[in-house]
Amino acid sequence: MQSKLTERRKRVFLAELARHGIIVRAARAASPRASSQYGAVRTFKDERDRDEEFGRQWDEAMEAARADVEHELFRRAQEGYSEPIYGGRYKEQIVGYVTRYSDRLLELRAKALLPAYREISSVSVNGRVTHDLNSGVLGDAVAKVAVQLAETMKAQLPAPARVIEHEPR
Repeated sequence: MQSKLTERRKRVFLAELARHGIIVRAARAASPRASSQYGAVRTFKDERDRDEEFGRQWDEAMEAARADVEHELFRRAQEGYSEPIYGGRYKEQIVGYVTRYSDRLLELRAKALLPAYREISSVSVNGRVTHDLNSGVLGDAVAKVAVQLAETMKAQLPAPARVIEHEPR
């Protein structure tokens, strides 16, 4: 038996969806007595198809969740986050904090926001060195450095071993 989709349940669903963007969790929060979490999801998806205003609010909630994630990526990459330093006899006390930054998140933000940081080159070292310099000045510079490194590494490799075949005795 499906319970009625009230305005209160819609509000709870939309608030949860805006908080984290996870449809199943939002439906479950708005439908705690539902026999199946997926049945609850279906109820909200059906309502979205029926009610244009609810569909618009759903889209706004998802945009809010995406904005929160984007802000957290920014914060960890560029503002940093505090990590406790433990000390004392049994390392049980917090004796200070160190600010950490995420280079990987910064890289992802750069790729998302700055075209010059997206897939800038390709280098292959299997007999000959190739590169694709179609990504602007930064791409050219990175590709040239990568090619120089690949050529240096290739020059330092030992010559291929010769295979000497022996006839069975």
